[in-house]
Amino acid sequence: MKNIAFIDTEIEPKSGKVLDIGSIKGNSDLFHSASVADFIEFLRGSEYICGHNIIKHDLKYIKNTVEAAGIKDANFIDTLYLSPLLFPKKPYHALVKDDKLQADDINNPLNDSIKARDLFFDEIKAFRELDNEMKWIFYTLLKDKEEFSAFFKFINETLTGEIANNPNGFDTPEALDGYEQKHCDLEKIIRTKFRFQICEKVNLSKIIYQNPIELAYCLALINTKSRNSITPPWVLKNFPEVERIMFLLRNNPCLEGCEYCNEALDIHKALKKYFGYNSYRIYDGEPLQEKAVRAAVSNKSLLAVFPTGGGKSITFQVPALMSGKNSKGLTVVISPLQSLMKDQVDNLEKAGITEAVTINGLLDL
Repeated sequence: MKNIAFIDTEIEPKSGKVLDIGSIKGNSDLFHSASVADFIEFLRGSEYICGHNIIKHDLKYIKNTVEAAGIKDANFIDTLYLSPLLFPKKPYHALVKDDKLQADDINNPLNDSIKARDLFFDEIKAFRELDNEMKWIFYTLLKDKEEFSAFFKFINETLTGEIANNPNGFDTPEALDGYEQKHCDLEKIIRTKFRFQICEKVNLSKIIYQNPIELAYCLALINTKSRNSITPPWVLKNFPEVERIMFLLRNNPCLEGCEYCNEALDIHKALKKYFGYNSYRIYDGEPLQEKAVRAAVSNKSLLAVFPTGGGKSITFQVPALMSGKNSKGLTVVISPLQSLMKDQVDNLEKAGITEAVTINGLLDL
């Protein structure tokens, strides 16, 4: 395995002064000191450095130090960006600080570097366990991106054939590059892999070109097939386009209709699934409920007026439940009446739907 050092730092926020440095090498050599000069000597001979959030944090303060030790900036691996990609079922991706007894305890960079090492090897294991198509999709989308390139470079150099274990099979990274140049149709591979899970009419080539990172995070989440998996807040903060890409992939019904949209965005199937009804109500010959639900699912702005007891709840509950499932996100219904909020949740629970909650001013903090 290539020589790699896992690092973490403690920085004085105002001055940017390095207060403490912790590191562990792949061979288990340890470093714990505030001495930059000693840290340079410790790193010498390492080809890669790895840490959790080092690209946006640690390297802001110690990049010159790392480069002085002979480590190229193309060899910086950040486990934070990899974590939502390879562990999409987890809602949070901070390092677990189980060595802290109090929230205000000082950081321990050595312990955190060890945790980063453990996480990194877990990420390698998770990548190796992906099916061939997902390996290839992630590699092709992300291999040239700052946040991911060093990880794939490390994989290629130390685990020959792992990425190459793709739909056509390879033995060397060189063969992998040749495949990329001559045979790879990434869009086709994604459409085949995610048939029935994304809209067939979505402009996938444009998304691949403009938003490869966001697409990778979306596909990782979709691939879990878990209703309870959500896009982590950290991802939404740093890659806000993820929401739009997920919408285009799964929540934007195409005009022509496709296998995905005809199933996941069918308002009649959703009505039957969630509430057991075969059809929407008719008022004076007008399918008002159906029109309102269809407009909402089609992402149109609408104003619907129903008489008391006219079944207006269905018109926002069905679209909200569909949208939440398809986007793996949160849908919010705003109501002016607190009593109505509680009734809505209670009625949903009676129907076996336990995913709704009410938030209002009567709740205790």
